[in-house]
Amino acid sequence: MKSSFSRKSLNAVRKEIKRNQFALIIAVTILLTVGGAVINISSNDKAFNQALVDTSRLVSRLYTFSKDMEDEDFYAYMDGILNDLPDIDVISIVDKNNRRIYHAHHQLINTEFDGSHPDFEKESSDFLVENSNGPSGPQRRSYCALYDQNGNYEGFLMIIKLKTSMRSVTLHTVLLFLVVTIAALSIEIAISVTLSKKIKRQFMDFAEDLEGTKFLVDSMRANNHDFTNKLHVILGLIQIGEYEKAQNYIENISIIQRETISRVMNSIDNSSFAALLIGKIARASECNVKFILDENLHFSSSDIAIPSEALVTICGNLIDNALDAMNMKHEDYKQNELVFSVMTSKNSLLITVKDTGGGISRENRDKIFENGFSTKGQGRGVGLYHTKLLIESLGGKISFESQEGLGSVFMVSLKSGD
Repeated sequence: MKSSFSRKSLNAVRKEIKRNQFALIIAVTILLTVGGAVINISSNDKAFNQALVDTSRLVSRLYTFSKDMEDEDFYAYMDGILNDLPDIDVISIVDKNNRRIYHAHHQLINTEFDGSHPDFEKESSDFLVENSNGPSGPQRRSYCALYDQNGNYEGFLMIIKLKTSMRSVTLHTVLLFLVVTIAALSIEIAISVTLSKKIKRQFMDFAEDLEGTKFLVDSMRANNHDFTNKLHVILGLIQIGEYEKAQNYIENISIIQRETISRVMNSIDNSSFAALLIGKIARASECNVKFILDENLHFSSSDIAIPSEALVTICGNLIDNALDAMNMKHEDYKQNELVFSVMTSKNSLLITVKDTGGGISRENRDKIFENGFSTKGQGRGVGLYHTKLLIESLGGKISFESQEGLGSVFMVSLKSGD
């Protein structure tokens, strides 16, 4: 009954974590995408205005060189300018008497401009951008005052971008963000579902022991945090428009996670033990520690009989102890590394956990396995003590080597009779 209850509880915890993870992925993706779209649209709006002003400057200078042409030549020249400016819909030039001397729609040439326009004698700038309506419909206009060579006011130039064209650009931006959002959600959910399915079986095996349950929850929490950190990187790249880099980053994450899980599952045939290592690798990443699996990693249950809960407790405590030792260091500039190795052969087992922490001082080396001794504060100091008792109860030995300032390595050896 107790085992059945534990499995049901663990399954509920796993499902809750999965639901929270999916909710977090969706919420953060949508939030950052909407924010990115709003910022991008706002930037586009400002870019529209600046582009209109810059184009007005250019066209006003070209007008200075062409205004003395014959009418037909002048119209053809201005038409050519308009054709060379694909982001502009209309060019209109109005003289000081409000008569259109040029308009992109030639039927309006020599007609009266009866709309409102800036009074450049009162304006502080020769350029002004505003939203308005004209013969072509709702539009954004850039006005530019025109002067002769003596500085006398001749009229003004209008560069016009139709609102329909602007909405088309905005719609394109929104659709692009929507497509990227859907792609990002699909990829992240697929990765999450794949990992969830692969971890599910290992997760349930932790019900064998209360300590196993504790490690499992810690492992999933670390996975969730590490997954969230990677999601922020992906969404940040999407938000700044680095879509190719985001795609490469997602592919690299998928490859690394697949390779790590595959490496552990192929080298460790005990599901509880394998699940522990996957979780601890994620927790190490969260602690900014590089978790290195020894190239000779190998554990076969047929080589030596050892309870799963014992493996979980021994390795979990040694790995946590190594992570704590590196977290206590103050040399943030140096990459912390944890090297884990387990090897089995017929009737024997060797486990080594090597860290680059601060090492164990000489005065503490004789006390490290004492009950209640700890350098981490009151209420600590039972992990290594109980780990040693458990190892010795299995007929094994634990030893360590340490150098202050460089780190420590703990070794566990077990042998069983034929």
